[in-house]
Amino acid sequence: MTRFKVGAQLIIWGKRRFEDLPGVLDEVKSIGYEGIETSADALGRYPNIKELLEAHELALAGIHMGIRNIEGVEKALNLLKELDGHYLIFSGAGRQEGTREEYARAAKLLEKVARMSQKFDVTVCYHNHYWEIQNNALGIRTILEETDPQLVYLCVDTYWVKFGGLDPLNFIKDNLDRIAYLHLKDGTEEDMRTRKFCELGRGIIDFPSIIELVKGSKVEWLVVEQDRTDADPKRSMEISLRYLREILSTT
Repeated sequence: MTRFKVGAQLIIWGKRRFEDLPGVLDEVKSIGYEGIETSADALGRYPNIKELLEAHELALAGIHMGIRNIEGVEKALNLLKELDGHYLIFSGAGRQEGTREEYARAAKLLEKVARMSQKFDVTVCYHNHYWEIQNNALGIRTILEETDPQLVYLCVDTYWVKFGGLDPLNFIKDNLDRIAYLHLKDGTEEDMRTRKFCELGRGIIDFPSIIELVKGSKVEWLVVEQDRTDADPKRSMEISLRYLREILSTT
């Protein structure tokens, strides 16, 4: 049976992930997550970050960074090595008006970083927003076509696939061999019209089918990512984890 690890993306805690990371980790641990994903900037503010994660018994699922911040790659790779993390996630190629040429340039950059990352035992993934999904997934298709399938993988964000006009389950099925990481994010029909988000299980994404589908795939981490909440971040992430555990106990 596949044993997924479940992580928390710290974006929902807003500025606190930079200003009070120990306090955020207290909450993440108390909820029951196994690891975290955040930026190198948030982690790099703490010279004792390894001891801090170990004290909370939390793993580093991955580091997420913008593709336009390529000068930060070395710092991120060194942090991943220090903290025994194995995923470097990029996003932000093309933006809303991305052309095939722009995505192709981003693809070459991703492949270059992926070759560097091999000696760190780090897998490079590209995280989609909605604009890479629009226009018959022009952005994602270009990135996949222009990169070595043994080097560059996808971190699929379920919400943004739906927002971009495709069915997340079918999208994952069609690209399963290139997917190494998942961002589980939910939204209602109304959220999809207003770019809002909700806790897992309260929206329209079919997570039971998605998780069943990725069993036996390259996916190791299921990372809950809710960009914003009108509630307390700890409460929202707790609701999502409870829902996810129910799925994992039955699939």
